[in-house]
Amino acid sequence: MSLIFEGFGKVVGNTVVLPSIQLNIEKKDVIAIQADMEYMHAFLSLMEEDRSYMTNEIRLSDGVLCGVEDLFFYRTNMGEYKRLTPEQTVRFWCDLYGVKVDIDRILALVELNEVRRKKNKGLTFSEKKRLQFARSLIQPTNIYIFQEPTYHIDLQSKQVLNRILNELLKKDGFIIILTSSLEESIRIGTKVFRLTDRGLQQLEYNEDAEEEVEEKEASDIEDETIYQQRFEKISAKSDDKFILFDPLEIDFVESRDRQTILHVNNEEFISTVSMKDIETRLHIYGFFRCHRSYLVNLQRVREVVVWSKNSYSLTLENEKTVPLSKSRYGELKELLNW
Repeated sequence: MSLIFEGFGKVVGNTVVLPSIQLNIEKKDVIAIQADMEYMHAFLSLMEEDRSYMTNEIRLSDGVLCGVEDLFFYRTNMGEYKRLTPEQTVRFWCDLYGVKVDIDRILALVELNEVRRKKNKGLTFSEKKRLQFARSLIQPTNIYIFQEPTYHIDLQSKQVLNRILNELLKKDGFIIILTSSLEESIRIGTKVFRLTDRGLQQLEYNEDAEEEVEEKEASDIEDETIYQQRFEKISAKSDDKFILFDPLEIDFVESRDRQTILHVNNEEFISTVSMKDIETRLHIYGFFRCHRSYLVNLQRVREVVVWSKNSYSLTLENEKTVPLSKSRYGELKELLNW
C-alpha cells in the first residue's frame, strides 16, 4: 500500500503558495523534502486543512481518504508542558490517545530515563526535542510528518531520531521529513526531493556508487554515447553517500584548498570531479569560467557589478557574490552580446 499525493498544492490569485505536488510514498521509505521555509509552512498548513482530504488530494492506494486526525505532526514550535516531567508527559499522551505503552521503554528509546522526573522547563533544548519525538511512538497513526527535526539538536538527539524513525518503519509507517537543509535531507532520507517553484524534483544519490565511479574513471572507453551518459550528473560525496546533482541545480562551482566545491541552494558539497572536468561537462549547460577558481551557472546570475576598471563581480539570485576576473569580463560581454 502507498500514500498518494495528487495535485496537492495551492494558488492564491497569481501567487503560487505551494507548487502542485505529485508523489507516491511506499511503506518503509523515509521521504525527505528540502524546501524553503515559505513552502514548508504552506505544506504543513494545507496538511492540517480538511479541505485537502475532501478533494481526494491525499489518499491511501486502497482508496481510503486520509484526514488530519490520521496524521502525526512534529513541528518546531510545539508546546512542552513546562510543569510536567517527561514521565508525566508520556503518561498524559497515553491517556489522551487511549493507548497503553511501556513508558520505561519509551523513555529509554529517547534517552530521557535520567531526567524522567525533572520538570520539562528545566530540560535542555535537545532533551525537549527528544521528548517530542516520543509522541510519535504513542499516537495511533502510521503517517508521520516531521518539520526540521534536526534543527539545532545535538548529536545524541540525532542518533535518537534515527532510532525513532526505525521504530516507525517497523510499524509500516509513512514518513515525511521537511527540512531547509539539503545535507540533512540526504543524511536522513531514503528518498530525497527538493521542492522549488518548479515543483517537486527527486535528487539522485547512491550509497554504493564509489566503486562504480572509480571503475568508470579507470575505463578508457571513448564511445560518445557512453561519454554523454556518464556525465549527465555531477557527483559529490556526503558521508558515505554519493549524490548526483543535475547540472542546473548547481549555482556555482569553486576550487578551494585543492578541492572542488559545489554550491547548491546555499550549501556546499565536495565533488568527486576535478574543476577542469566539471568545466568541460557543464559548458553546454550555460556555465561560464568567470575566474580561475570559479565556474558560475549563468542562469543564476542577476547582476554584473563593475567596481572599477579592474574589479568586477557577479551577483546571483540567492544574493551570493562571485568574482569576475578582468580577462573574463570581455569574454562575458561578448557571450551576452552587450
